[in-house]
Amino acid sequence: MSRTWASRFFFSVVAVMALATLMSGTACTRWGKAGAIPPTLTPLSAIYVNPTSGSDSSGNGTQMKPYKTLTKAVVVLAMSKSLSPNGVTITLSNGHYTAGNGEKFPIVIPTAVSIVGMNFGTGVRNGTFIDGFGQDTIFEQLVDAPERSAYTTLEVAPGITVSMSGLYVGASKLKLPSSRAAYWSLDVLGTLNAGLSNFGSGTLSKAPSVSGVLVAGGTLNCASCEIQGNDFGIGAISVTVPVSTAYPSATPSTSPSSTPTAEPSLPSVTLTHSGGDSTIAAKVVDLITDASIDVSVSGEAFERAKYAFEDSFPPIVNIPFHGTVDFGGGILGSPGSNNFIGARVSEISIVRRNETISALDDTWNPSQQGANPSGKYRKMHTFGAGASGKNVTIRGNARGSTVSVGPAVVPTPTPSAYPSTTPSSTP
Repeated sequence: MSRTWASRFFFSVVAVMALATLMSGTACTRWGKAGAIPPTLTPLSAIYVNPTSGSDSSGNGTQMKPYKTLTKAVVVLAMSKSLSPNGVTITLSNGHYTAGNGEKFPIVIPTAVSIVGMNFGTGVRNGTFIDGFGQDTIFEQLVDAPERSAYTTLEVAPGITVSMSGLYVGASKLKLPSSRAAYWSLDVLGTLNAGLSNFGSGTLSKAPSVSGVLVAGGTLNCASCEIQGNDFGIGAISVTVPVSTAYPSATPSTSPSSTPTAEPSLPSVTLTHSGGDSTIAAKVVDLITDASIDVSVSGEAFERAKYAFEDSFPPIVNIPFHGTVDFGGGILGSPGSNNFIGARVSEISIVRRNETISALDDTWNPSQQGANPSGKYRKMHTFGAGASGKNVTIRGNARGSTVSVGPAVVPTPTPSAYPSTTPSSTP
């Protein structure tokens, strides 16, 4: 199964480099160190931003005097010497957050924070729309990719946990410098807990190398997220992340940086449906991994792609074991209820050996590969190597790979081997 588009995405990368100077050069400006910020006198707990009425020069980040840009809020957050033990929340008023309005892309989130938008569900015109793109130098350096080959809008820094809700994130005026460049609206190098957000929204481009979310060695937990892309909706790969004090923190260190070490960072993707839409819509593949990723998905609607799921991403790091993929009834606890209907080629496509996927209690293309007219399997069935069809395709040489479909197994209570010695209560 040819994947020329996947090869193009990886820019012919063949190795990962652990770089001691990861944050040097142009990347430094993207961490928000544009100038001295007066020390915070009280613990910082809230920052307000309004792209219409706010000001980065005269505002102070309060609700009455908000900043104008998220970029400014991130600078203040990164340089604050005192953060609330209960966390910091950046509240973004509805409006367009663009380069023309003062944003500097990509916006890298370097410190744990919650980012909350307004008017979600009303679309990019009336909601909180972070709209722009810039060179993803951190990812380029992580995988030793050529300069000006990777672009993004938002980025969660390695080792950082960020929460987001109520946001639209994309690039409405996307123009990449060459056909070898790739764009994703969000790069998750750390941990992102997101809900009721749309990633890839408003991105008007016919370029094939335009995608929704890249999870590069990070962790993505998304509850009721809408994700859009051309190449892929979500792409998850293992990378090697340098571990050093080079990453900025809320309290800048005056001690010299330690010698960086490097270790593989294995991503995980968890998608759930708690309310609102929970969909992935891409042109090629909705969710693609390099087979090293733990994946747990429930209540998701996979739309319009050639493939809903595939494990064919070329690996960046050689991981000797597979991740666990659970679309229902597996050991990760997914309850299923996914909608696998509409893939132009096949819903689940497996190309690697010894990949085991559980996909119980889901809905499939009706009257295909044994599914009934309602898109259900009345009995559990396990597809093996050589399976081919609209619902499941497993390459013939992917020996040992399986996809199990059908109703979830109802656990049978195990009787106790020993009778209870507790006397019954007196009536």
